[in-house]
Amino acid sequence: MDPKQLIDEIIANPIIAAVRDSKHLDLALASPARIVFLLSGSINTIGEPCRRLLAAGRRCFLHVDLIDGLRPDQQGLRFLAEQHQPTGVITTKPACVKWAQNLGLMAVQRIFLLDSTALQDGARHIQACRPDLVEVLPGVADKAIQMAVRDFGCPLIAGGLISTREDVCAALAAGALGVSASKPELWQL
Repeated sequence: MDPKQLIDEIIANPIIAAVRDSKHLDLALASPARIVFLLSGSINTIGEPCRRLLAAGRRCFLHVDLIDGLRPDQQGLRFLAEQHQPTGVITTKPACVKWAQNLGLMAVQRIFLLDSTALQDGARHIQACRPDLVEVLPGVADKAIQMAVRDFGCPLIAGGLISTREDVCAALAAGALGVSASKPELWQL
């Protein structure tokens, strides 16, 4: 998939369904969300939700740092790419971004904006690994989102602690391209 195409999809529907458990997968599939972040599972269980999402025409991103039994290294990512063919991965590890992209997967670099040092480190990591998208957390920190948009120079998604329509609107107004949310009611926006 072309990064520009993914960005266009996010612009058309900026709500990304962040699914933490299997009971929410059906809700994500029934929602208008075109992109789904799978934030849990194991190497034994991740295949089925990934297949269902892809079969339904959704974009499936696996958070490789959170998959039980998977080591997020070159071989672990190769296993995911060959066995499950997700659209892409989410990771906090800059090296994983490059490995994923070398395997033809999209890569979302997740960055926790705790303080100004995290912002500087995040900008340095993004410069080095060039992810397709950046997800910043917490997504309710409007000022931090504005600074990240300014400093990162990469399409940005806000995630974490998004719980209301107002949170979604504030993150988008601060410059986020999209918002990842784990509350199914927000997937309907």
